[in-house]
Amino acid sequence: MNAHANPPPDPWGPYVNYDDVARLDYGRRMWRLPDMRRRLAAHWVDERHPHRERFLANRILVVEILTASESDADLDCRLRERGISLRAAVREIPPVFGSFF
Repeated sequence: MNAHANPPPDPWGPYVNYDDVARLDYGRRMWRLPDMRRRLAAHWVDERHPHRERFLANRILVVEILTASESDADLDCRLRERGISLRAAVREIPPVFGSFF
C-alpha cells in the first residue's frame, strides 16, 4: 500500500489554534540553539516558574516534540499510538516569562 494514498490527517484539525502552532514552531527554533536550549531548560525547572512541576512531569514528551524532525502529521500519528495528540502535547511546552529568564 502506498503511504501517500492515505496521507495522515492535519494534526491541528479544522480549527487551528495558532498560539499552539507558534509555540511548537518557535519552541523548535529556540531548542536547536545549544545556548538557548540550556537557558530554556534552566528557566523551566527554576523554582520560580509556575509550571515547573508540570514541565518536570512531562519533560520527556516536551523534549521529544521539540527535537522531532518528522512532519507534524507524522509526529501526531506516532503520538496518537501512545494515546496523546500533537495538539495536546504542544500545550505541555511551558511559556517563557518573568525577569528570571
